[in-house]
Amino acid sequence: MNIYFKLIAAAVVLGICAVSMSGVMAQQPPPQTLRVIDYSGDMAMLLANLSNTYGVTVGLELDNQRYQHVSFKLVDATLTDVVNAMAQSSKKYQWRQTAGFVDVWPLAGSSPLLETRISSFNVKDLSPSDALDRLFNLPEVQANMTELNLKRRAPEGYREKLSSAPFSVNLEGVTLREALSKIAQESHLGIWIFRNYPNGYFSISSIEK
Repeated sequence: MNIYFKLIAAAVVLGICAVSMSGVMAQQPPPQTLRVIDYSGDMAMLLANLSNTYGVTVGLELDNQRYQHVSFKLVDATLTDVVNAMAQSSKKYQWRQTAGFVDVWPLAGSSPLLETRISSFNVKDLSPSDALDRLFNLPEVQANMTELNLKRRAPEGYREKLSSAPFSVNLEGVTLREALSKIAQESHLGIWIFRNYPNGYFSISSIEK
């Protein structure tokens, strides 16, 4: 199978050829690999496209730098290989993977707001944008925002994709980070981005791919 997609016109090309699936074991296929990947560009755009390529949901927490450039070349690369190479190139981010979700956050530390415990969150037939508004208006999230002196603002820098078809989700006993990942998964956004700004502001967005 040959896959090729272009991330950013004029500079960023991610070439993918000949997905290798050798050595398949019964009921436990090996990790999907990209035969060749040669990338130079924005870290967030890379992660947005990897969510499609590898079938994972990505949560990205950015510091207040608008653009994070990464550059690397790999052969026969698994998802782990690609994200490790990305993190090594940036030298500012760390990551982890759990059950189909990939989290990326600054080495300097994650925002405590994302660890807010949510007792219950239920939405039905809402757009991602409306669901996020309800999520951040929950009493426990609002209380933590006040305690941390944080305010939500409109995102900038990426074309927003928060208006896909309505979806539903029912969550209990999760963190704000986990709730964001579940919203991105169930609404097929693929990636959510929490961006820190100076003076206590943050935004939530996704990327139009």
